[in-house]
Amino acid sequence: MRMVCQMMLAVLLAAFAGAGSARADTVEADLATHHVAVKTDFAGVKVLLFGAVLDGNVKRLDGPRDIIIDLRGPKTRMLVRQKKQVAGIWVNGETVAFEDVPGYYAIISNRPASEIASSYVLREHGIGLNTLKANMLLSSGGFNVENSKEYADAIVRVRGSEELYQRIVGGVAITGRHLFRAEFELPANVPLGDYTADVFVFRAGEFVTKYSTSLRIEKRGVEKFIYELAHEQPFIYGVLAVLTAVMAGMGAAAIFRKR
Repeated sequence: MRMVCQMMLAVLLAAFAGAGSARADTVEADLATHHVAVKTDFAGVKVLLFGAVLDGNVKRLDGPRDIIIDLRGPKTRMLVRQKKQVAGIWVNGETVAFEDVPGYYAIISNRPASEIASSYVLREHGIGLNTLKANMLLSSGGFNVENSKEYADAIVRVRGSEELYQRIVGGVAITGRHLFRAEFELPANVPLGDYTADVFVFRAGEFVTKYSTSLRIEKRGVEKFIYELAHEQPFIYGVLAVLTAVMAGMGAAAIFRKR
């Protein structure tokens, strides 16, 4: 907490230092950690994002500020298949491929995003699950497939049930005039890779400014070695796995034979 307080103070001092020149509102933010280590006992983790919004000398909008944090990553190609019944047997039917689907997505705000800005403004800045679904359809040419929207809805529904897609209303706490903080929880099944956290500031329904920071989730230690070996050298990994199983079986047989 001491480190967090020091970093927040540095953000405020830097922002006030530039208050003399004419400028619009600005936002500075950071994460309490930029690396999350995944080990055997990993059961999820809470991540803190904090920052400050400073008034600019150019006053275009009045009213209280709203903040939306858009956290996503990493992107993958995803195939969605619909099951259908043929002669009493369930088989794979039509398949739709979606490109650049985030493995994790969370929208965190101080109040519902629909109350902060219009759907047009949110879509313009790529915010929200509806925008995410629309981008899925565009990236895959899904509008050419009958009932393709149902496939995109299925992705959001399934990943939502796995807590990989989240909408956290009230997750951003605005303290006083300038400071804000948000704490969100990454589940145990969160994908490995690089994440981007975009902090959007709105006032009177209009976009004001934005700040981006990054987060990396990766395996460490023995878990990292095994993971990289399995994905980068699958043949060697398979041979070692078979040898380990054979040695374990021989050892167990020897122990029970002595008994």
